[in-house]
Amino acid sequence: MHDRPATRRASVALAAAAIALVLGALVFVIGETVAAAAWTTPGYSYSANFVSDLGNPQCGPYGGRVVCSPAHTLMNTAFVVQGLLVGAASWLLGRVLPHRSRVLVRGLGVAIAAGFALIGIVHSSTAASADGTLWLHYLGATVAILGTNTLAVLLGRQWPRLRIPAAVGRAGVVLGGAGLVAAVTWLATFTLLPPGILERTAIYAFVLWQLLLGGFLLHVTQPVRLLLERSSGAPRR
Repeated sequence: MHDRPATRRASVALAAAAIALVLGALVFVIGETVAAAAWTTPGYSYSANFVSDLGNPQCGPYGGRVVCSPAHTLMNTAFVVQGLLVGAASWLLGRVLPHRSRVLVRGLGVAIAAGFALIGIVHSSTAASADGTLWLHYLGATVAILGTNTLAVLLGRQWPRLRIPAAVGRAGVVLGGAGLVAAVTWLATFTLLPPGILERTAIYAFVLWQLLLGGFLLHVTQPVRLLLERSSGAPRR
């Protein structure tokens, strides 16, 4: 016979992780879209500009392009919130994983949260170049992009414990793998290809998986039902 309290706690953890994943993806995508739309001098290019350009608080020439992001505070906030929510979701998902996978997933979650925090706090800007802190931004970006896609692969392989369909698990492995390939290719060809294309491929691969996993977990766990059961004090069938 299954341990009902333990099963219920696992369901609550999965539901909370699902909400964190979906909210994180929405905050990031909406923040990026609004920040890009606010950029008018010149127009923002999704292929020629980095995502980090949206968080640059300074206007003027930078890295061979003209940068001016009026909504930089919004974008930097979105970076930090996305990282915190992915980190929280990773910690919650660890509850249903075997010990080794739990340690890996939770460790990645902490690293991802720290990486996004560095992106949002230490901006890619002329000022950061001048004061010698730009490497912290690059470190954060590398950890965040490689970490999120590695997380997608690890979680995709744990699909039975996450109670998601095998096809969704395979999608995590494929999307995470594609994101890692794009990230490594981008780092290796940093000045040879349009900067936004490979970078966005690496970022959006995880965001798509984030929404996919979060959506299926919401469907499986039905958090509203769990909340009603908790408030009533008795499980419902």
